[in-house]
Amino acid sequence: MFSKSLFKQSCKANGLMWTIITVAVCFMLCCVMLIAGNGELGETKVAIEDAVVQGELTSETESRAINYYEITDGALKFFDTSFSNAMADTGNVNSSYAIAANELGSTYYAQLLEKNGYSADSVEGQELKGVVFYAINPPELDASGNPTGENQFDKFFDYESLGVAAPDYKPYLQTLTSPNHEIERAKYAMTQSSVFLAGNMVKQENVELMLAQLKEYGITQQKFHEFGFDKFDFVKSLAENTIVDYRANLQYRLDNNPDNKSESEIKTELAAELSAGLLASLPDNVADALKEIGAADLYGTLVGSIFFKMAGLLLPIIYMIMTSNALVAGQVDSGSMAYVLSSGTKRKAVVFTQAVFLISSIFAMFVLTTITSVICLAIVDVNTGLTYGKLLLINLGAFLVMFAMSGICFLTSCVFNRSKNSMALGGGLNMFFLVATMLGLFGSPVLPSIIRMKALNAFNYVSLISLFDVVSILEGGLAFLWKLAILAAVGTVCYIAGSLRFEKKDLPL
Repeated sequence: MFSKSLFKQSCKANGLMWTIITVAVCFMLCCVMLIAGNGELGETKVAIEDAVVQGELTSETESRAINYYEITDGALKFFDTSFSNAMADTGNVNSSYAIAANELGSTYYAQLLEKNGYSADSVEGQELKGVVFYAINPPELDASGNPTGENQFDKFFDYESLGVAAPDYKPYLQTLTSPNHEIERAKYAMTQSSVFLAGNMVKQENVELMLAQLKEYGITQQKFHEFGFDKFDFVKSLAENTIVDYRANLQYRLDNNPDNKSESEIKTELAAELSAGLLASLPDNVADALKEIGAADLYGTLVGSIFFKMAGLLLPIIYMIMTSNALVAGQVDSGSMAYVLSSGTKRKAVVFTQAVFLISSIFAMFVLTTITSVICLAIVDVNTGLTYGKLLLINLGAFLVMFAMSGICFLTSCVFNRSKNSMALGGGLNMFFLVATMLGLFGSPVLPSIIRMKALNAFNYVSLISLFDVVSILEGGLAFLWKLAILAAVGTVCYIAGSLRFEKKDLPL
């Protein structure tokens, strides 16, 4: 059934081509894995992720700056009214200040709690309380309710290290009846709300909390520091610039309001626009593409979907087409098959030996690519979900693709007596599969949606290589199993059918 001499003859006849192609494939694989793993590919992905995270952090900071300013400005307006009424009754600045601060808490702060659904003891309620009272900085009271001589927020921050002073609203009360008081109050509200926001953000416990939330996005303490969100001056400047922009735009829209929108509607729309994150400010398809790229395993996609599924198959397909044709149809066409059969070797032994040689040579080729890829993966230091187990499955999948395609070529080699017919049908069909896969790549989910051409996805349905589901392997699914089983079945059926056909057909001997 198996002819050692014929097997040796096939090795001798095709060994050089096998060696050259195997070395070339392994060399290309090394180049792809090592060059792509030198950090540039990972840096591209990290840069996109960092841009998105930084954009969202900026957006959140700007949104809070506007919100804090609105709350602070509203609190100061309420306080001014309460203070004026108290002064009319008492005539004492300190008493009126305390009365106005008490009314601010019992009325304005209480209304904000109810509006937002917060309890006074909750984290959100305490934060809201800080925003409301920080700019006022009411006097500290002892157990009897008497002023202690200090204010509640005098030691809230390490003001000396921050380079700012504790909030003091009393000097602004001297100009309460001045036409410029409202402008000065708004500036004071902007400054103090910005200080409160920045001071809270750079506190060590809050920085650690944000780092814990951003850990899954690869944001380290050093990278967070580079963004600047643990720097008081940076956050304060960002908040103040946002508020200045907000106030200028608000005034313009209030003065030019053809749709007669209410002030609250204009404020809501403007706040949403000015604090829109990077992704929110982009068209939907661009934002989705950035998310896809940020979440994608670019290294795994390059190695699996581009090399092993396309580029890495080109040379093995050429070897397989030429070798399968030379093993049977080529020998029949040249007349050497008559010499082989005249030596007493049965047709069954001939076709079985040639099939074993073709399969074993392809298998040996992918054993070497497996070893090469495992060594390269061990060398590179890249953030990827590609594990050794997945890499072995990818190599197995690539081999089964070649097994199925070589089965088709072996079948045509056994059916036809002319090399040109065998190569035209078997080789042409397999080259069509490869080209269709290349075109189908541009329509497959492997590429980001922004550059994907969905119409080209149709080519994936006419290519045998599409059964090699690299995406399923990389994602850890099981869908690839039944697809690889189909490839194994196609190859097995084609080899058996070709062998039976060769045994029974008439040969031009």
